[in-house]
Amino acid sequence: MFAAALLLVSALLAAQSPNQPVDRPATASACSQVSADALTDVAVGEICAGDDAARAAVGPFDSTARTRSWRTAADHYRKAATLSSKVTTKVVALNALSNIYDDSHLDDVKQLEATLRELITLKPDDLSPMYRLAKVQESHGLIDAAEDTLQQTRRLQPDAVEPYDSLSAFYSRQAAARRRTVEDRLVQPERGNSKVYRVGGDLRPPARVTDVKPIYPAEALAARVQGVVVIEVVVNEFGNVTQPKILRSIPLLDEAALEAVRQWQFAPSILNGRPVPVVMTTTVNFVLPPAESAPANR
Repeated sequence: MFAAALLLVSALLAAQSPNQPVDRPATASACSQVSADALTDVAVGEICAGDDAARAAVGPFDSTARTRSWRTAADHYRKAATLSSKVTTKVVALNALSNIYDDSHLDDVKQLEATLRELITLKPDDLSPMYRLAKVQESHGLIDAAEDTLQQTRRLQPDAVEPYDSLSAFYSRQAAARRRTVEDRLVQPERGNSKVYRVGGDLRPPARVTDVKPIYPAEALAARVQGVVVIEVVVNEFGNVTQPKILRSIPLLDEAALEAVRQWQFAPSILNGRPVPVVMTTTVNFVLPPAESAPANR
């Protein structure tokens, strides 16, 4: 009686906490795409085994088991692509393999790119793997490579509309990204209303063309005070220093540092082909001269 009750409780608990399949790849029907060839193509069994592994029931929090299932699926799809002598079957296997390597599964960019290039070689007239490759490259910051891939689609099908649409959308995204980068560099100085930019990335700091050394204050010399004064300045579009602001102070040296910095002249920073005001940090270093030697005893 106790054993029967225990079995009933176990069954109820199992019903309340079933293992659920998770995140099946987009090519879940790869097996059905090639099932008609089951009697003539040895790769079909591998594709179907890959589908089974990709859809394996895994606990929702067992990421290790889920990854293991996806790797098993990848092994089956790879074996199918190697075994099959039919281009159509190879394409099905490689498409399924690319889905396993994407960012929602194994997230293996290197293997995904290699698989997509195999598809491109197998079906050079099919531009879809090239579009997908360009998307992967762009999403991982390989902007030049993505552009080259899209330009290749245009060269392959110069009379088609889609390559131009894809290039147009690509350039629009890049322009928007550059615009956001520029806007992110905009800063508002505490004094003044003009817009200035923070140097970084493609916006290089202005080059100093006139350097005026600070005059060491007599009071600081007498007190043997030395060190580095850190100053934030705005270099305007004419290369002049404006709005200097002490960030790290040495009280006896601050005014001398500011007086020197105000006289500096720069070649202004260039953004989109025109000079722009930028905010930057600079330093003025004060080093005490060597102390005079005491007179020798006679």
